[in-house]
Amino acid sequence: MRKEFYKYLTELFKSDPKIVILLGDIGVHSLKECFNYDSSRIYNFGIMEQTIIGAASGLAKQGFIPFIHSIAPFITERCYEQLKIDLGHENVNCFVVSVGASYDYAALGSTHHCFNDLRIVSSIPNFKTYCPGNFKDVFWTIRTNIKNSSPKYIRLGEESNNYLGYNNTLINPNTNGMCIIVGNSVKDIYNLKELCNCSLYYTYDISEFDVNKLKLIMKNFGIRNRFTIIEPCYDSGLVNKIATNFKDIEFIEHISLPKIFINQYGTKLENDFDLEMTDKQIINKIEGIYF
Repeated sequence: MRKEFYKYLTELFKSDPKIVILLGDIGVHSLKECFNYDSSRIYNFGIMEQTIIGAASGLAKQGFIPFIHSIAPFITERCYEQLKIDLGHENVNCFVVSVGASYDYAALGSTHHCFNDLRIVSSIPNFKTYCPGNFKDVFWTIRTNIKNSSPKYIRLGEESNNYLGYNNTLINPNTNGMCIIVGNSVKDIYNLKELCNCSLYYTYDISEFDVNKLKLIMKNFGIRNRFTIIEPCYDSGLVNKIATNFKDIEFIEHISLPKIFINQYGTKLENDFDLEMTDKQIINKIEGIYF
């Protein structure tokens, strides 16, 4: 989805003079066309992420729409105070688009890993946070929010799922329980649909997750309050939203990344396997829950 994002951002940049791009030493080559088109609206700040946030806030105050782009831990964990004050408190129209997700840069170690970005950014008032599973999700997130006056955080992953449907959608009604799939936590969603004995609900909304819509769907289809949330992170906050908004819950299971540092260096796929987050391992867990 990252390549498609660069292509789409280039189209936006060329069509709207209010778009400005602020890079943290990532995406510079992929956005070369933007530099050639209008170098006065695209800047590479290098590894000065805190400065990027402050500059974006000022530009947004002047009526521009900044797109900030850097690696997840550097633009969220390193910049939490700037995100909170310069973007959240000021409540400006700005997009913070990260790459790297939890451990896409697996071989670079813990400095480049980020399990908790969605949770910490979602904790900031006014911020809208999204975890898209494919470029279609990215496209609609940007398109529906381009004029929204609040700051937005979009987490890009290297891997995409194969889901062709819409956000916040019930994929297959089944009264046995509800499995909520967040973004690209599962790559082959249609295979999961065929093998698992429960309802599937797809979302990439984090801060904006609509609990009332889910309640209505479960009531209309008579789905039992037996929940499983699958996330490509440590904890986005969705488990707490379910736990505090539903009554008479039979159980809540959480399939996600553990609260650990990854100490063995390897590929993304090797880490997925070690952490039991491959599609096959997730399906085995779901089958054990909804037998």
